[in-house]
Parts: sequence; C-alpha cells; structure tokens
Amino acid sequence: MDSFVEALLCEINLKKDFFKNLEVPVTTIYFGGGTPSLLSTDQLSRIVNTAAENFGISPESVGEFTIEVNPDDVTPAYLSGIREIGFNRLSMGVQSFSDQDLRWMNRRHSSSQAIEAFRNARAAGFDNISLDFIFGYEMLTINGWRSNLKKIIELRPEHISSYQLSIEPKSKLGRMYEKGCYNATSQELSYNEYTLLQQMLKEAGYNQYEISNFALPGREARHNSAYWNLYPYLGLGPSAHSFDGDYRWWNCSNLNNYIIQTSSGKDCSKKEKLSQKDKFNETVMLSLRKTEGLDLNLLRDRFDTNLYDEFDKQLTTLAAGSVVLNNHKIIIPPEKLFLSDGIVRDLFI
Repeated sequence: MDSFVEALLCEINLKKDFFKNLEVPVTTIYFGGGTPSLLSTDQLSRIVNTAAENFGISPESVGEFTIEVNPDDVTPAYLSGIREIGFNRLSMGVQSFSDQDLRWMNRRHSSSQAIEAFRNARAAGFDNISLDFIFGYEMLTINGWRSNLKKIIELRPEHISSYQLSIEPKSKLGRMYEKGCYNATSQELSYNEYTLLQQMLKEAGYNQYEISNFALPGREARHNSAYWNLYPYLGLGPSAHSFDGDYRWWNCSNLNNYIIQTSSGKDCSKKEKLSQKDKFNETVMLSLRKTEGLDLNLLRDRFDTNLYDEFDKQLTTLAAGSVVLNNHKIIIPPEKLFLSDGIVRDLFI
C-alpha cells in the first residue's frame, strides 16, 4: 500500500499541468474503486495535500469531494478523520440489507454494520451520502427487493445508485455461470425489480436523473454528471481513464507495473484519438442515459451536418414509442430506460 501511495503521488506530479493546459477548473474530486477506504487517514491526507499543491486547489474550493467506502472499513474515528481531511460526500457500497445475500456476494459486512456505518457517517458530519445497491440476481425475490427499498427509504440518504448484476467473463460468478452453477435472473424479473425501484423511490421524493441514479432534489452527483456531459477529466491510479475532449487514455491495469513505471517518472498509459463519429455516438449514448435526454440543438451545433443527417435517418426509422421528442430533446421514457442499451445502439451512426 505504501508503494502504491508513493507511485500515485509521482503520477499526480507527472500530470499536474493537465487542467492548466485545458484551461478548465477542477470542480469535483472522486476517490473511487478499488477500495480507497482501505487506506489510512494519513495516506489519504498525503494524497489530498499533494493533489491540492500540484493542481492549485483545496478541499474547500472543490464543490464535491467524494470517497467510496465499505461499511466494514469505517469506524467513527475513521469517518471523523476523512471529514477533517476535507471529504464532504460518501459513496457507500451497501449492495443489500439481506445478510444471506451479502454472504453470497462475499461482502465482509452485515446489514446491521451497514446501517451502523451510515449512522456513524451522519454523526461525523456527512450530510451528503450515496448508497449503492444491486438487483437482478438469482437469490433476490421481488418481495426481498421491496424490503431492501423500504430500508433504504427509511435511512433517507441523499443519493441512491442501483445497478443490475452483470456476469463478467473470468469472474467467479462468470465461471459459476459457465458451469451451470448460477442461473441468471430473467429479464422479466429484473425489469419488474427495476420498475419497483423507480416507483418506490419516486413516491419517496427521489428524482431519477440517470438510468441507475436517484437523488433528493439538488443532490445529483456532480462528478458523474461531468462524465455524462463529456467534460474533461483526469484519472489517476491503475486502470484509471482520462479524457481531454479529443483523446482518451488509460493507465496500465497491473498494480506492480503501475508502481514500477510511475515511481520512475514514466507514464504507463495508452491513448486513442476520438473521431468526430466517436464523439457523436458517445454524446448520444451518454445524453440518453440521463432522464433530461439528448439536446438536438447541441448535436447540430457541435457536429458536422452530414453526421447529424445520418443520425436523423436512424431516428426516423427507430421503432415508434422507444423515444419521445419533447421541446428539441429526445428522451427515453421512464418505462423504457431498462431497455436503453438497445435503443441507443439503434441510434448509433
């Protein structure tokens, strides 16, 4: 861990001019997965201080400063420590309030630990907390999911992210699936669970602003919204991705290679230049993830007429009812968001 931190500090120094060259301000910082809450408060403080010095920022000058945490990592002392460092938002990977399901997921925490961690975070002064949950897995019933949602609403976090379980190749679950030891949840049941998620959170006062994200009014995640709006971002650490408006690049994924190369002052990333067609399709994809939809005027202003005309043909031939045109915006209606991947594919040029 110490070697990783030293390498990360070197990379921060190596890329300190990223935002200066783009002439854009740093408005959000996100310490994300892996599991940054495995780092000590001293290690986190070193990283934050080095970033502040190199990028000319401070935790106070950044509007949203998030760290992902596991419920079993965060003691009251740890929560107070990261709050003092300057973190003002938590993203907590709860995943479920069923102990049986948590054990199946190989999570280290229990339901009671998650609830205790949430309450400890409130006591430490965090008034902006996001909780993550998973649906669409074999053990989950519609009643079990309803029970999860009731407990989430009782806690009333400012933000909720909920994702359908995906079966990744080469993962433990992927191998179980290949051997016939795991049965994937039917699309019908997953759709019903997603619909229940939308209904219960809407009734509880949460706004769905993106396919998987719900927030109390004014508590939408600014950091994630920047990705969906194609703003430049800098990623630091193994596998981290960055985007400057024209190029996307990604760091090597192997931790040892990252430490060796970055510690010696080398950039271990690879990059690609996005074509206008790439940017067009990404704008369509990312905009349609949001419930506010895709602004057609933005497409006309930002891209070549030929690209827009090709897109317009795709839009005309798209199955009726898949999208709604509302005041120069294309919107995927709430009941169709679960099927958004297929709809977006049909709109690619």
